[in-house]
Amino acid sequence: MISRRQHVLGLLALLGASAAGAAALSRTFPAVRPRRAAPRRALKLPIAPSGWPFPGARLTAPVAVFPPDFGLRRIYLDAGHGAPGNTGNTSCYCLEEQDFTLAAAHALAVRLNATGRFEARVGRTGERPLPYPERVEDAARWGADAFVSLHSDVRGKPEAWAPVPDLQCPLSLAAPGFAVLWSDEGSPSLCALRLALARAFARRMEEAGLLAYRGAAYTGLYEPDAAQPGVFVDRRPQGQRIFVLRRPTMPSILIETHHALDAREATRWTEPATLDAFAAASAAALADALGGAPAPASRRPT
Repeated sequence: MISRRQHVLGLLALLGASAAGAAALSRTFPAVRPRRAAPRRALKLPIAPSGWPFPGARLTAPVAVFPPDFGLRRIYLDAGHGAPGNTGNTSCYCLEEQDFTLAAAHALAVRLNATGRFEARVGRTGERPLPYPERVEDAARWGADAFVSLHSDVRGKPEAWAPVPDLQCPLSLAAPGFAVLWSDEGSPSLCALRLALARAFARRMEEAGLLAYRGAAYTGLYEPDAAQPGVFVDRRPQGQRIFVLRRPTMPSILIETHHALDAREATRWTEPATLDAFAAASAAALADALGGAPAPASRRPT
């Protein structure tokens, strides 16, 4: 019988993550405070697993198709959390969600800008907690064509594990995968654009090889889309629904990139190959969803 810790450390070793992955984590995220490790319970795991998020699963870069009049589109990247009193979840490596999302947003911005088709802007710099209303107002002033909020999710009942000696963090290998959230509050035309953007992202992320979460833990919170796996509409009680989904005047979505308590996914999201594939999927999705209407003349490349 193999313990959770032995299993995950074995996966990290296969990824080259015992050294290289740990170095990537230390470069990408701030240091975390050690905590005393707690005992862990042994668990039987599948033999010779395949597919995302296991090490052997390879990702591909979807190809974006841009209409001739696509122009240069402005994409506002919201690094989720980092708001006053809101740092987000704590991952299986004891990393705060606000730090992951900031690093991921900057990585995506660099890759989108490199296409020459997008001007991507990260709204939160990390210098101070930024309220969500300020982000939405900033995106509107800037004239963003789309608002994309990046997050990580936590699912399942966590157990304690020690990714390194004397560091106790939560771990759950249940329910990996991404989810794309949207809101149907507002005008029919804006809601249609949100849904198109959400479906495009989920479709292209699946094409890249990422796993779409099926939503078992979302009952009563989000309703799954009948047409596209991994897409969910916000069904929280009125007054509790996600601000950045219902308030922006441009199409907006929220992407739960992965399950932050799953060390397989959390490790793979430190890999440049994963960020490359996600950026390619994002570019393709934005081309799909925004390509139906020309960009304002003032934003077209010269």
